[in-house]
Amino acid sequence: MKAVQDFNYKVALASGLKNLQAGKLRQAEEQFRYLVTKFPTADGGYRGLARVQIENGDKGAAIATLREGAAALARSNERGIAIELLREATALDPLDLAAHRRLAAALALSGDAGAAAQEYERFADRAMEAGDADRARGETRYAIETLGEIPALHALARSVGVQLRTVRDGPAGARPGDAAVGEGETPSPPAGASPGPAPSPSWPHTPGVASSDAPSLDSAPIVVHEDPIDLEARAMALIGSRDPEAGSTAIEATRRLIGVGKVQAASDLLLELIASGIAVHDAERELITVADALGRDDIATERRRLLEKAARLG
Repeated sequence: MKAVQDFNYKVALASGLKNLQAGKLRQAEEQFRYLVTKFPTADGGYRGLARVQIENGDKGAAIATLREGAAALARSNERGIAIELLREATALDPLDLAAHRRLAAALALSGDAGAAAQEYERFADRAMEAGDADRARGETRYAIETLGEIPALHALARSVGVQLRTVRDGPAGARPGDAAVGEGETPSPPAGASPGPAPSPSWPHTPGVASSDAPSLDSAPIVVHEDPIDLEARAMALIGSRDPEAGSTAIEATRRLIGVGKVQAASDLLLELIASGIAVHDAERELITVADALGRDDIATERRRLLEKAARLG
């Protein structure tokens, strides 16, 4: 990052750390907030400010600061450092849902679905340890909906009691090594049960909506009304895995982000969608709304002109 080579950045960071070590928390906070404002794509300000907030006994504020820093760094393509900040946030509170989901999404977007699955497993395990089995099952369903029924989630589904189409019934608490149904096979029905129609090998899934073609995830409902930031994280994960639902989910996330005033985040998400080559036309159209919201009438007008021209040519 260019910021870490900037003289002012280095001076402010050193001053902030010195004040922090000396217990001068107010002065340290001023330095770190300066860094966050002037150098938002460098991690030093966020890390330092979070440390001050922890010293002040405000762990929630520290987690929010680390999440904010991760989002800024991810938008600057500093995904590795963004993941580090999110890991620090989940270490502060292993059951912070926003930090956990953003970390899982960032890992999936980086192409490491296995690591994303491990993060969902970690969260579910901690929820079980806390005696919240419903939360563990709900997050497992969310993981399946986001990542698909990948093998890395099979053991987790069994351990919390969520039944998957591609996994045989097994004892709760089962972990890797248990038998799973092979590709294209159908799990055996319980003894005495009437076999249902053979499932299709693939199924279209709409985020938050169960369909007759989707795998049975037992009778509990899937959470539908997601926070706009969580929906943004889900969209980023779907874009990273090139899921067919990436376009519609990202467009929905964009509209909800605009609705809560996070216009720049909406713009960044649309640009990510366009860069991926998914739903480019829809994303370009949504950018008109973003440009209007940002007060950039010139950009909105030009995009309308280009879209109208493309429609005539097409």
